[in-house]
Amino acid sequence: MSGLPKQSLPKSGPRRLRWVLAVMIGLLVLCGLPLGIARYFHRDDDARAADYEIDRYLSLVQRRDSAGADAMLCGSDDKGTADLPGMNQPDWHLPPVESFTVVRAWDWSSVIDGHGRGYRVRLLFADSSAAEVDLAVEVIGDRPCIATEIPI
Repeated sequence: MSGLPKQSLPKSGPRRLRWVLAVMIGLLVLCGLPLGIARYFHRDDDARAADYEIDRYLSLVQRRDSAGADAMLCGSDDKGTADLPGMNQPDWHLPPVESFTVVRAWDWSSVIDGHGRGYRVRLLFADSSAAEVDLAVEVIGDRPCIATEIPI
């Protein structure tokens, strides 16, 4: 046995590592937090714009303004048709829409189709019948359009 004192590792290494990690995490939070907040509020703006468009479209359908409703539709490649009861009959026509209610709304995104917002809508007709349809607002460029047509 020698009379030399035991040497311990310097403690500055683990402290330095913790300090560097704390600074890196702090920078990530400081940079990421504003970006996350901006994205959150932008998403709310998109949702409000889509809600406005679907309300406007359904109001035109309710007034039976086919020219105004058709002007809000996406191009023919991006458009679908709502499936309403009895519409496969040869003499079918849409009964007058008394009122409509958005039952549910959700955001969607696709690599191919872009992004938008989907809606489950309950239509109440003048003859007291009702139907629920799924509609979509698609954002093409920065312009929202209605991707699901209700045939008037």
